[in-house]
Amino acid sequence: MSKDTRSLLALAVGCTFAAALFGFGANVFSFRSAYEGLGRETLIQATSTLVYLGLALILVFKGGWKGVLATLFMVVGATAVIWALFPLSLGLAGIGDPTGYAERFARPWPSYSNWAVFDIVFVGGAATLAQGLRLMAHINPKGPRDE
Repeated sequence: MSKDTRSLLALAVGCTFAAALFGFGANVFSFRSAYEGLGRETLIQATSTLVYLGLALILVFKGGWKGVLATLFMVVGATAVIWALFPLSLGLAGIGDPTGYAERFARPWPSYSNWAVFDIVFVGGAATLAQGLRLMAHINPKGPRDE
């Protein structure tokens, strides 16, 4: 394995951890906002997706097409961790009023496919677009320059 591949792998693992940590926190604060009726849930979840996008761009700029693949693994891994920690985020959000949270946010929990499809499609597509634009930036549409 080359040094660049190891570096990209370490960066992908770090980005996955950061995305999972931020997503978990976003879920906790989304539950609190929904319970208190503040109406900030959409903003909190959109910020989470923007953080995923920022981390994806870091991976793409580091690894090119391998970075796009690392981005897909990052998004799938982070959303899987967040989905697995869904009950914990609900529990942490409801520390002040556990019975109220349990009544308000009753089961069933969303399936993983419903949970992750937007993040995977949006961030994966954006990473692919970013790499495509990087490639096009080095192409002269008028052909080679004769000087």
